[in-house]
Amino acid sequence: MTLKRGLHRSVISVLSKRSPVTASPPRIAVAASKSSLPSSVRTLTTTRAALQNAKQPDSPNLASSPPSPKATSTSTNSAHASTAGEDVVSRSRRSMLYVPGSSEKMIKKSQSSPADTIIFDLEDSVAAHKKGSARETVFLALEAAARPGPELAVRINPPSADRSLAEDDLDMVLPSHQLQAIVVPKVEHEDDIRLIIEKARALRPHTETALALVLSVESASSLLRMPRIIESIRESLGQDPFTGALLPSTKQPVAQIVALLFASEDYCASTGIVRTRARTSLLFPRAHMATIAKAYHLAAIDMVCIDYSDHAYLVDEASEAKQLGFDGKQAIHPVQVEAIQHTFNPTPEAVVRAARILFMYERASATEHRGAYGLREADGGMTMIDRPMLLQASAVVDKARRAGMRIPEASELEKEQD
Repeated sequence: MTLKRGLHRSVISVLSKRSPVTASPPRIAVAASKSSLPSSVRTLTTTRAALQNAKQPDSPNLASSPPSPKATSTSTNSAHASTAGEDVVSRSRRSMLYVPGSSEKMIKKSQSSPADTIIFDLEDSVAAHKKGSARETVFLALEAAARPGPELAVRINPPSADRSLAEDDLDMVLPSHQLQAIVVPKVEHEDDIRLIIEKARALRPHTETALALVLSVESASSLLRMPRIIESIRESLGQDPFTGALLPSTKQPVAQIVALLFASEDYCASTGIVRTRARTSLLFPRAHMATIAKAYHLAAIDMVCIDYSDHAYLVDEASEAKQLGFDGKQAIHPVQVEAIQHTFNPTPEAVVRAARILFMYERASATEHRGAYGLREADGGMTMIDRPMLLQASAVVDKARRAGMRIPEASELEKEQD
């Protein structure tokens, strides 16, 4: 009875919510005083206002206005508004677009991308002799980015491979009050994550929002160790090791794990697996990682589609990832973003059906005190709706809301039944 009442309340909550509206996300307070920042950052900070003033008002930027959430189409740009006010775990990450940190040209182009997350890369796409200048370029890009907009992330160099490089990256980018996430490549041990948490505590002590951590799985050992790594880090942050919920009397952590990311090329290099267009050789590790992510209430981000010129193949690969339980996909070219986000959005028909399921369940529970009922489908058939179907419908509506899609109001569904 308690479970049923709780489920009933959750259905009412889902139905009572409205499609998101544009709102500015809360500003993240500057984490450290100017005097405590690295000298290179202090120098760069003085140019921030000049950079922002230099922007052309009619040029596309990260704050380009999203379309109205009333639109039924699955617009790829709408999630920028829907993430306002969301916690770092639940926000939409359908597409995560890599941008080389050493390329000012590509960074500028990324400002017009509708991607849910922009990842300024300091790792693989940056030559060793350009690491230092790339850090400065990325810091300035973070500080000059207009808000609201996509999630702003930085992929640092892997602590597991070169701790000093990773520390230099963190010292530069963590003081940015607009940095929202760190992508951690080649995660092999808890200490890889503890380094980032310790740095964040020192450089971002007064932030209102936790720094999102996306852990990259790039080897068989990483895949098998990941459950232990997640549990260990969560316990150290005062979180439930399995759900991530804050334990009683625990303050908001300075950072928290939000997603797992599958790096296919590095995984193949470390295991000897050969990636083919059929993708069968990578089916097990992808499904395994997605399962781990779901077990620990994390988002699962699929591998890069390296053939960005083949639209049909990209859609097929993204569709397969969606079927495996992934929530989003990495992108290496702006042209990939729209197809990825469209694929990971629920269809308008699925949203309407999910809303009907929630509405009919609430009505049946309130008027007939039933825990299951028959739903008449569009083709005239009947489907039995019970708790598992209800949970699936709730997930569809939540995804649609985060994507800025239109969700039918209860009044519309009421008229449909009359």
